[in-house]
Amino acid sequence: SDDLMELNLRVVLFWVVVLHGGSVDGSILYRVQEEQPPNTLIGSLAADQGLPDSGHLYKLEVGAPYLRVDGKTGDIFTTEIPIDRETLRDCRSLAKGKPCYLEFEVSVTDLIQNQSPRLIEGRIEVQDINDNTPQFPSSVLTISVPENTIMGTLFPIPLATDRDSERNGVADYALTAGPDAATLFGLQVAEDRGGKLPQLIVLGNLDREIKDSYDLTIKAVDGGNPQRYSSALLRVVVTDANDNAPKFEKASYDAEVLENSPVGHSVLQVKANDSDMGPNGEIEYTIHQAVDPVPRLLRIDRSTGIIYVKGPLDREEISSLSFYVVARDKGPQPKNSKTFVTIEVTDQNDNAPAVEIRGIGLVTHSDGVANISEDMPVGTAVALVQVSDKDEGENAVVTCVVAGDVPFQLRPASDSPTDNKRKYFLQTTTPLDFERVRDYRVEIVAVDSGNPALSSTNSLKVQVTDVNDNSPIFSPTLFEVDFAEENQPGERILDVTATDADSGTNAQLLYNIVADSTIKEPDGGKFVVQNGTGTILSSISFDREKESSYTFRLKAVDGGEPPKSSYVGVTINVLDENDNDPVITKPSNSSFRRLSPLASPDSHVEVVEAEDLDSGPNAELVFNIAGGNPYQLFRISPTTGEITLAKEMTRKHGGLHRLVVRVSDRGKPPRHATALVHIYVNETISNV
Repeated sequence: SDDLMELNLRVVLFWVVVLHGGSVDGSILYRVQEEQPPNTLIGSLAADQGLPDSGHLYKLEVGAPYLRVDGKTGDIFTTEIPIDRETLRDCRSLAKGKPCYLEFEVSVTDLIQNQSPRLIEGRIEVQDINDNTPQFPSSVLTISVPENTIMGTLFPIPLATDRDSERNGVADYALTAGPDAATLFGLQVAEDRGGKLPQLIVLGNLDREIKDSYDLTIKAVDGGNPQRYSSALLRVVVTDANDNAPKFEKASYDAEVLENSPVGHSVLQVKANDSDMGPNGEIEYTIHQAVDPVPRLLRIDRSTGIIYVKGPLDREEISSLSFYVVARDKGPQPKNSKTFVTIEVTDQNDNAPAVEIRGIGLVTHSDGVANISEDMPVGTAVALVQVSDKDEGENAVVTCVVAGDVPFQLRPASDSPTDNKRKYFLQTTTPLDFERVRDYRVEIVAVDSGNPALSSTNSLKVQVTDVNDNSPIFSPTLFEVDFAEENQPGERILDVTATDADSGTNAQLLYNIVADSTIKEPDGGKFVVQNGTGTILSSISFDREKESSYTFRLKAVDGGEPPKSSYVGVTINVLDENDNDPVITKPSNSSFRRLSPLASPDSHVEVVEAEDLDSGPNAELVFNIAGGNPYQLFRISPTTGEITLAKEMTRKHGGLHRLVVRVSDRGKPPRHATALVHIYVNETISNV
């Protein structure tokens, strides 16, 4: 029955979704159609390569996020991210007919023999399915046709494009016309370089005075199964007059241009001739229907046909540019012809080699650092190094070495290297000794064969791990600190730290205060170590008058097995605080000084004297007048306490002046005292 045949057909189609292939150029090749669901099996490395299916670890090194590998069986599956042939970076600019490949690398580690991993490289040919519809450049296409056009004349119709591969690309075109246009226009589809070129053919005589435009429908159909198609309105505009079209001297042009050629560099000149006279024989050149990157990289002189460099040419991005050039005359009804131009971008050694360093097998890297135990055997691989060059030919042949005197060397990791991509294992050459060298900076230098040669470097830090064979070391060997009295219990006194040459838990230290038989009550509960760190806290408030210093021993213990420890002495000296106010010694608050009203400015008036029982800045005194000086008649030296007359006196200054002098020390916070200085000025002034 029809239903049974349809069911059988679906089963057959399901089984051909994944197609396995063999070895190509020394590497593995699988085939799979794009857009497969997650967890679709692509191939089994263990079964296909005759590898054991137990005792080995399979790890995907290259191929994410589209692939995943079963760590035990080596089976390769699709992931939640679908493989879309049209969006894969390496497949977006493929030439027609070229297969699309997704490369993968899998490392195989023998967990029983503990050998260096083996690297398996392969490719997956991503086969196209018909998942894109042909598209015209516009929903309305316009073609101008002169009214005196001879029957059988062909006019090119703008092409439809399809992102699918050649097999599922545009396969045919169809034209639909109304009754008034069906007898005047037809469609002819030509073959050119493997593509379909739709052309409008004139079947009858056109008379612009009767009708000057016709609307038809052009349909593009692809070659998929089922087919996809789209349509556009084809508007034919009938124009008047010019009977000779320009004719190119060549049907096609080929040229080469060196990448990085400067803007304005001339690449090629195309030339056409027109036997007409006047404007009908004047030719204008344009690049026809070119798509990016041609308009971005090239331009044509409309008068001469010389093609110039317009933008930066990079062969590694675009190696070939193909397009049509149209020559159009300037007649009232212009005629045109076109030629095909191919420009190859040739290589210049403008790319230095790229050196990529990554983990391999059970050795993982983090932030450019690889860890390896000092007891690993000679020949252990610590990294996979991939060297590549975007150039081609000799410019892409790269030599790679390890620079400097380090116990590492490179060994080829692949049996099928290419000129512009090589892989190496970075492995040890001598036993490693953590106590002698704790880490290495391994610099890898890659030099290409261009002239002049270009080079690049990359480096990896290799850290050697060790066992617990070092005791903590205090530096300095004795800690002594000064600390102010009148502190709050629980305040931090100082941080004592020790170092340990080991690493990891072997270098994690805990601190505690220990008893000493030579010192009676070394801490007496006066100090504690915060949470086992080297931060020492006081459990009392210091009083320098009772005890001026404390001494005890601190012990540091590492986290090794068995642990190692060491000791250091700690001395804490108690410093004085600013706990005394200044004392005024002269004058007394009840005394007073007489001053003549004729005294001149800067005359000596009085001296305030004081003392402070503290020391240092706490005993340095500063004098200032805090009040009783409304006329600013007096000033005081801030350091000596001498009071002098600031300006000449007038009648209003007569009488008693009571100055308030403030004496402060320089402690933090400062303390102060206040003196009252009485000055009597005779009110009788003869010169006012």
